[in-house]
Amino acid sequence: MKRLGATMLTLALLLSSGAAVADRRPTNGPGAGPAAAAGAVEQRTLPRHGTLLSKTPAGETSRVAGARRAWKVRYTTQDRRGRTVVASGVVLLPRVRRKEAPLVVYGHMTTGAADACAPSRGTPGSTELRRMQQGDLVAQLLLEGGAVVARPDYEGLGTPGVHPYLRGDSLARSMGDLVLAVQRAFREVGDTWVAAGHSEGGVAALNTGSRTGPARGIPGLLGVAAITPVTQVDVLATALGDVPVSGVPINVVVALAALVLKGQAAEDPALRRLLLREGGLSAEALELWPDLERLCLEDLGGPTSWGGLSPAQVQGPRGDEALAEMKAGLREDDVRWLRMRPGMPVRIDAGALDSVAPLPLTLQLVQEYESRGYPVDLAVWPAEHSPTADRAAPELSAWILGLFGESR
Repeated sequence: MKRLGATMLTLALLLSSGAAVADRRPTNGPGAGPAAAAGAVEQRTLPRHGTLLSKTPAGETSRVAGARRAWKVRYTTQDRRGRTVVASGVVLLPRVRRKEAPLVVYGHMTTGAADACAPSRGTPGSTELRRMQQGDLVAQLLLEGGAVVARPDYEGLGTPGVHPYLRGDSLARSMGDLVLAVQRAFREVGDTWVAAGHSEGGVAALNTGSRTGPARGIPGLLGVAAITPVTQVDVLATALGDVPVSGVPINVVVALAALVLKGQAAEDPALRRLLLREGGLSAEALELWPDLERLCLEDLGGPTSWGGLSPAQVQGPRGDEALAEMKAGLREDDVRWLRMRPGMPVRIDAGALDSVAPLPLTLQLVQEYESRGYPVDLAVWPAEHSPTADRAAPELSAWILGLFGESR
């Protein structure tokens, strides 16, 4: 289904854009009892990745209409060095109990890199609440269709460690290990599952569908769905690299670029040294670096944080080198180059008015996949980046449930 619901973005908009489950269900162990005390899990040897460590009632902002129960969970995953670490998320159970319920793992859009930005830690007063809850309508419709919905916070969000923002393998591990943890600990969950997500979550879903990625060994994946997945961020960084002013929408772009640098520096010590010690960042940017572990995206884009800097003001004496390193990392990790599982259905929902994942770049992503024989269903909606999820929700949820042989 290829529907162009509105005209393509103009070039001016583009240039101003942002940027093997053998022991499935243990009857005892850390996933079966009450939550461990805060910090206790980190002080002992962690079980294998994909193990549920605790579940507690989810906070009010993580509850979704149509859910029988909403659990905040902690589970084990791995970092880039293969070390077992703790991650968190939310598991929503449908009102109707059934055997072998479909499982959908759904990744959220960018909220930031600080622990307070984890959706499972959301509060009614959070400035990031809109983005934390942006997937609620999709989740509600999936729950009404009988699916269990698992929503990871991602590595380093809400748990110890740094969030490797937009790093594909990290996102796929967070998704895949939550699937394993839920399948092993919740008896009503079946063996088949779908990966879906919005923006950063769309990148997570596509990486989860890679036949060479860290989730490739988890059986039962029926398809992936990505809403406004960001691609060719290196192109956008080039377009804005020398802009001398700040202001909407550039302020959000600068905040996103800072998050990209933080995510890459988390996995590249040489880049971290270049940025923080060897002149990659300006004095003003260095002063704001701690904000990335303290503030969420809405506040990072404000005038008193990264949003108060123009792109040109971020760079230090060796800023060109840092920018080149950032762009090289983005190109290497771009979802365009993923080798998807043969024959696996892929759906992409795009926003015709999207100023974060511009439509022309999304269309190039679809063309690249199709040129390599990957089946892609594309839907384009007359919406900006965030609202595209709600516009797509009824059709998207029906598509996902259809992969399980379900109908709404």
